[in-house]
Amino acid sequence: MYYVAICDDDKRFVQYVKRIILSSGLDESEVFFYEYYSGEELIEKCKTQDNIDLLILDMQMKKINGDETAKQFRIRFPMSILVFCSGSCQPTVKCFEAAPFRYLLKEYTDKRMQQEMKIIIREMKNKKTEPYIVGNRHYNTVKLKPEEILYIAIARRGSNIYACPNIKKYDFENNITCKERVDELYPILKDYGFAYAHNSYIVNLKYIRRKTTTELELVDGTILSIARSKEKELRVELARSMARKY
Repeated sequence: MYYVAICDDDKRFVQYVKRIILSSGLDESEVFFYEYYSGEELIEKCKTQDNIDLLILDMQMKKINGDETAKQFRIRFPMSILVFCSGSCQPTVKCFEAAPFRYLLKEYTDKRMQQEMKIIIREMKNKKTEPYIVGNRHYNTVKLKPEEILYIAIARRGSNIYACPNIKKYDFENNITCKERVDELYPILKDYGFAYAHNSYIVNLKYIRRKTTTELELVDGTILSIARSKEKELRVELARSMARKY
């Protein structure tokens, strides 16, 4: 999933950018859009966002302009792709301090805008290559994609990985181990739908079948307990996951 933010005080232009993106190499099922209509709104709401892969940012807004908004955005997301988009304002030395990837003009034709957006989307995809988690079982080594993992739990040395039961190639792997600890794997997997439900494990949110305040059930019937300190956070992450899906 790619997370794209568009910040512009013209709501019609925000919708236009979305249409251009969806016609330039991204399918609607693989992108989630965040829409912001002022620099202040972007800066405030970014505090609670876990990931933004691409930001399309207007340069001329009523209160906080694009330069200042980009500066604050970079503090929260130093590695995200930033693209300025302006009606008339030309690039300045200050705007390049935020390391933008492109500087677009709103006067571009649809064809020119699509050409630029294809380059931007290609760069975003290249930067966000899906990771593999390497696990072992006796003398076997496996590389698991995030979507192939139900949950990962702490172990004496590293962690235990529990693969999805419907993946036949892992039938022999009833206990895959990994040398990395759960707290080392979480930063890698959090952008792929994983969350803490307990200090002892992280879970793939897409495979939760049922949740109460004290436990959750996975699609294979596994029951896991939820720590009281993690319940609210998990509830919020599940809601975000459902919103992105639908």
